[in-house]
Amino acid sequence: MKNKKKETMGLLVTMKAKAGKTKDVKDFLFGGLPLVLQESETVSWFAFQIDNNTFGIYDTFETETGRQAHLKGEVAKALLAHADDLLENFDANTSIQFVNVIASNHKSGTQNKGFLVIMNAKAGKSEAVEHFLETGRQLVDNEPETLGWYGFKLDDTTYAIFDTFTKDSGRDTHLNGKVAAALMENAPVILKDFSATAIQKIDILASK
Repeated sequence: MKNKKKETMGLLVTMKAKAGKTKDVKDFLFGGLPLVLQESETVSWFAFQIDNNTFGIYDTFETETGRQAHLKGEVAKALLAHADDLLENFDANTSIQFVNVIASNHKSGTQNKGFLVIMNAKAGKSEAVEHFLETGRQLVDNEPETLGWYGFKLDDTTYAIFDTFTKDSGRDTHLNGKVAAALMENAPVILKDFSATAIQKIDILASK
C-alpha cells in the first residue's frame, strides 16, 4: 500500500471479544475488507489484533465527508449490528475514537505486523509531541522495512503511533532504530508516565 492522498483524519476503534467469540470477531474483520475496498474516500484501513481477545480498526480519510461516509457505511453498520453478540462492553460513543493525523509515511509491501503506541503529553508539551511525530515521519524514510507509519492525535493531550511491517525482523529493526531511540530519549521530558510497556505489538489481519 502506497498512496499520495493527504490523510488528515481517521478513526481508531478498539474492541474486546466475548468469551468464545474470538474467531467470530476475526471473521468479521476479514469480512470488512471487501466492503472497505468499495469506499473510495477511505484512504487506509487496518484491522488488527493486540492479544488473544483484543482487536482494533485504524482507518484514515482526506476529509470529514469521507469519514462520515465510512461511519454510515456497511462496515460500521455491521459492527454495530453484531457488537452485542460478539464484543464486551462495546460503546460506539467511546470505543470509536476520532483522530487527527499529524504525520504519515508509506512504502509498498505486504503488511502483517505492527505497533500501536498510546502516549500522553505532559502539561504544556503537546506541541513538542507533535514536533516529535513530524520528526519520526522523516526518520522512517530511512527504514525500508517500515511500510506504514502514522502519528496521530486523539484528544488535547493523547497521541499515538501506528506503524506496520511485513515481518518480525522489520519490526525489530524499527524497535532498535532512531525513532524508538528518540521516543525513549524524549519521553521523560514530553510524555506523562510513559514506559516501554506502552509499545504494543500487533498483528495486521487485513488492510487496504
